[in-house]
Amino acid sequence: MDQETANALFNVGGFLLFFNAPPNLEFGIDYNAWTVGPLFKGVKLIPPGLHFIYFSATSKEGVQGIRTGFFKYFESQEVVVREWNPASEDLRDETELDPDQVERYRLNIRDFDRNMGPYPLDPPTFYQRWQRLTNYITPGLVRRILPNNGRVSHLPSKSASTDEVLDVKDKRVGRQVEKEEGMEFTYFDLRQSFPRGATGDEVTRWSLDKSWLARDLLQRVYRNNHTLMLGEMQLAFVCLLMAQNFSGFNQWKHLVHLLCSCEDLVQEKPNMFIDFFDVLQYQLDECPEDFFRDILSENNFIASMLKTFARNIPPNSVDLRSRFERLKKFIATRFKWEIPESDSDEDDDEPVVVEME
Repeated sequence: MDQETANALFNVGGFLLFFNAPPNLEFGIDYNAWTVGPLFKGVKLIPPGLHFIYFSATSKEGVQGIRTGFFKYFESQEVVVREWNPASEDLRDETELDPDQVERYRLNIRDFDRNMGPYPLDPPTFYQRWQRLTNYITPGLVRRILPNNGRVSHLPSKSASTDEVLDVKDKRVGRQVEKEEGMEFTYFDLRQSFPRGATGDEVTRWSLDKSWLARDLLQRVYRNNHTLMLGEMQLAFVCLLMAQNFSGFNQWKHLVHLLCSCEDLVQEKPNMFIDFFDVLQYQLDECPEDFFRDILSENNFIASMLKTFARNIPPNSVDLRSRFERLKKFIATRFKWEIPESDSDEDDDEPVVVEME
């Protein structure tokens, strides 16, 4: 980072003070992770906005522990203070620290300057990629979905009454998946995609076309702002990508399924779905090829969803059709997979992904 950039960021950037880090701790922020040394006291010059801070302890035998972290929306020049708790191998947040001491740290932040690493902006592509993945995530979304101070892990939550692991059933893949602690993603049932009291014809219509359900969620949950729905889709994906969080994976799949199944809404709001494809392509671009093949393409998920969407594109939506074709070309180039054209005579049980030579 050049001195001019560093000086500019010092006037607006945030700070994360981290005290008593143990030896060989993996510590990371966004796309950057390090094994920290004894002099490490945190990160400075953090660009204002959303960031994911994570850590993983290493045992005496050299075994890496579970990655845990938290999302934090940094305001300009905000100072966040955390301290390592060796008993729990976790971080103490500011509510567990002496408030007078925390205030002294904030007032004397420059005293820690030489022991704080600058937020990495070289290469700049790392930060740009992070921005593209998170540009619709608002502080309000983080507070609602991650009420435990933005914390994310893939440890199972416990029932207060039975102390048993709570499971949620993902019926689309036919297996149990853990429900992680402190996750409050928006609940909706894709099988109940019609209004209460619907007639038989309405049940049939809105079961095939999920537009009623999508409109209901947009109105009730997202204040008629589709970027907030896409923000939840982004937050779910980043929880999976950065913390291997499978509650996030489930929510991401639910939202992709929903948005690819809205024939009526596509005609009404084509720009919403252009934004959706921008988000989806950025996400797929972050997936290693083996991750795409083994996870995202399970049961031909991506291919079958995009094939469904292709049937819903209105003939006069030139911009949406062009954006959809660009996404198909990206998938073919990036993963060597081809999404076949829709064919009403095709057996729905046959594979819908063709692996290219």
